[in-house]
Amino acid sequence: MNNVLSLFPDFEKEEKINKKKPVKKRKSKIIAPLEHSSLEKRVFSVGDFLEFINELLQAPGEFFVQGEITEFKPHPAGIFFSLKDKKDGEGILQCYMNPYAYRGVGFLVEDGMEVKISGAPSIYKAKGRFSFVVHNIELTGEGSLKKSYELLKKKLESEGLFERKRTLPEFVENIAVISSKTGAVIDDFRKNLALLGFKIHFYDIRVEGSQAVGNIINGIKFFNQRELLADVLVIIRGGGSLEDLQPFNNELVAREIFASKIPTICGIGHDRDIPIACLVGDYAPSTPTACAVLINKSWEKLQTDVPRMTQGLIYGFSNILNNCESFLRNIPSQLINSLEFTLKNLSAKIENYDKYIVSVSPERNLKLGYSIVTSDSGKVVKNAESLKINEEIKTKLYKGSFLSQIKKINEQ
Repeated sequence: MNNVLSLFPDFEKEEKINKKKPVKKRKSKIIAPLEHSSLEKRVFSVGDFLEFINELLQAPGEFFVQGEITEFKPHPAGIFFSLKDKKDGEGILQCYMNPYAYRGVGFLVEDGMEVKISGAPSIYKAKGRFSFVVHNIELTGEGSLKKSYELLKKKLESEGLFERKRTLPEFVENIAVISSKTGAVIDDFRKNLALLGFKIHFYDIRVEGSQAVGNIINGIKFFNQRELLADVLVIIRGGGSLEDLQPFNNELVAREIFASKIPTICGIGHDRDIPIACLVGDYAPSTPTACAVLINKSWEKLQTDVPRMTQGLIYGFSNILNNCESFLRNIPSQLINSLEFTLKNLSAKIENYDKYIVSVSPERNLKLGYSIVTSDSGKVVKNAESLKINEEIKTKLYKGSFLSQIKKINEQ
């Protein structure tokens, strides 16, 4: 049977659905634009001036700045740190990040990491302090990526997220696949699936870049909200550098995989450092081909057991037939033996009865010289008192009989 592939809306459509609403800019109290001449004459209050400066700073939109993290201080009210210029070591940028935005980053940050931040400069009115309001943080450089990987690995391992390993269900039929529709990954996966009638439900995502984390999480949520679509959830991509695999070393992705109600196979190409997603998943084959082979094995028991069970059934049925035949042969043999025994007993009894009958037969007594006397009424005369004078009686002998008339009765 051919394996069926069903495609779900790709990530562009998914992004339109889940796209965040643009942040509304606050309306200025200051009339803009202002001419240079009017600025020279105008006197601002401190608060208005700071608002005016903030608008000027934020007008170009979002800025991207790269540097090294220093003085990293997480706080319930927000995340505070400085960004140091690695080129000359003199430039220092004070940064602030909303704690909710920081949770959305998906990896741990500490001093010494090289990052690229995005956001906008701002002046805090209450203190008159200049800072950079960070919207997002991205790791840059092999060292920072490696350090963040080890920090997150240690954290999740201590929480036990790597310990749970569920087994695949037997006879997998519906396969949910989260991957990119472009590239050879999905083709390699499909080609190596055995022709067992698998139904593949595909969710297209970006596997690297800023949108990848959201895409992966949306895909996992999609299938977990539709559990009947999937017996197993497969997340796959080809290999790549530590930077390329960053979305799969993300805490948000890792926790979403752990929360999945569907057994998960994470086939993310790796050589040395296994991606965090693979450590959390139930299975972690290193290639799409290995993922397909693993799923094929869910049918292995049936493929190996059916012939063996068939032979067992045939052997068992033959044994039953042989036993029945032997049982039937034993029953007629027992019946015949029982009948013969019964007939012999009956024959012996009949013979004994015959001898008894012969021994008590009146004819035998008559033959010995005895006779039988009967009255006129035909009753056997046993007592002389029952006779009368001149009564005729009949005497039966062994051969023949005669009539006689009573002349005298001797009762003694």
